[in-house]
Parts: sequence; C-alpha cells; structure tokens
Amino acid sequence: MKIMTRMGTGALEVLGEDGEFVPCLHSVGMPLKEGQADVKWPCNADDKYIVHFPETREIISYGSGYGGNALLGKKCFALRIASVLAHDDGWLAEQHARLEAHESGRRIALRDRAFPSACGKTNLAMLVPSLPGWKVETVGDDICWMKPTPRDACADQSEAGFFGVAPGTNMQTNPNAMLSIEANTIFTNTAITPDGDIWWEGMGDPPEGLIDWKGQLWSKELARRPRTRTLASRPRHPRTRRSPRSGGPGGVPIDAILSAVDARASFR
Repeated sequence: MKIMTRMGTGALEVLGEDGEFVPCLHSVGMPLKEGQADVKWPCNADDKYIVHFPETREIISYGSGYGGNALLGKKCFALRIASVLAHDDGWLAEQHARLEAHESGRRIALRDRAFPSACGKTNLAMLVPSLPGWKVETVGDDICWMKPTPRDACADQSEAGFFGVAPGTNMQTNPNAMLSIEANTIFTNTAITPDGDIWWEGMGDPPEGLIDWKGQLWSKELARRPRTRTLASRPRHPRTRRSPRSGGPGGVPIDAILSAVDARASFR
C-alpha cells in the first residue's frame, strides 16, 4: 500500500474531520486453525467474492490473494467505484496511459483512450524516445482521473506506484520498467534463481536450478504464472522520469489525445 497509494498522515490531513472515503475490506478467506501451518499464498480455493457497492460506496474482497483484489484502492476503487463518483460529479475515471513529450521546449501531454489491461499502456507511458531533442516524462500508466477545468481537461494517475505485467517485459521492450524494478519492488508469481533473484520467460537464458512459481524445480511448463506482476514506486530510467506535475493538486493539462479503435491490435 505504501508503494501504490498516497497514504498516511498526508491523506488523513486532506480528509480532515468530515472527509468522505470509501470503506474497503479485504480478507484472503483462510483463517488458521490452532496448530495449522500457514502457506506462502493463502486464499480460499472454493469461494472468492470481489464485490462493489456503488450505492453505498463500499468494497468487500474475500478469498483472493491476487494484487488487484487485495489492493482495493486500485481497480476496485480507482476505476470501478470512482467511475460512479465521476458520473455523479461530472468527471471521468478510465484506463489511460499518460505521458508528456518535450521537443525544443514545447510540452505536449498525451493520453490514450480506454486501453485494456496487458496491451502496452505501461510501455507507452514509459517511452524512451530515440529522436534527437525529444524527452518523455511519465504521468501515469494505468488508471486516469480526468476532470474538466475552465480552460481544458486535466488528468493524473490515481495511484502513486506502478502495478505492471511482467511477461513480455525486458530490456528491449521496456528498459525503463526493467530499471525501475531493480530495487524496492514486490514481485508476485515469478520464478526464482538459485541466488534468490527473479526470472521470467523473455528476460534471457534461464539459469540452471531455476525454481518455478509453484516452488518446484523448473522443467517444461511456464516458469512464471501467466499473470505475474511487478509493483514499483516510479520509473527511474536516466532518459525518462516521472513528470514533476504528476501528483500535483491541479493534475496535468491534456493537450492531445492518442486513441485507437482496437487497442490490442495497435500494439502488435
């Protein structure tokens, strides 16, 4: 939660004495009986409920240990419940990647249009330009809150961190993301190398003695789970950085919109 959200004293001060918030409850649904040993990935194999109550603005998640179902401030609140709040109050909550491109002192803020999960939003948001004179700053790679202003629309990333899809991510497809997860990162369901590092298909040749995501000596099956994830605080690539305006009270003005009819097709 420290990586993904703006939490702690600052958040409480913004709420104040009478601030509104969305109550969220998460349980893996696996209470331990006396003497029962815990497991590495507790969950309820038979019953899983991730329930949203738009009328009362509440969220209850039961039985799942998956990050998207445990970090309820992400998809559950920032996209689903927030879409109801946005509808009522006249703004927008959607899945958008946002970046700022700079050329000769000119700043252009781009955002994509309703791109789904695992289609390349993070790669776009963390773009490392090859054209001389251009610089890119990341605003956000997933959920966008966009609000109208008297002059234009402003948007920002509702989360503080980056919850990325690991499969397909490597130094060729997204060097910015790879350098961002070198430290202070949580990995879920990756393979483990003999020296304790992480590995998934596409990162290079597998080392000898690789342990797959199930805790077994890797053989022929996927070493990582299909929905392997990384959780990092911010991009740290030397040629790309987080926009200084991201997370500010006014958001980042939207100057141009990059959209596609078929988001998945556009990244093939």
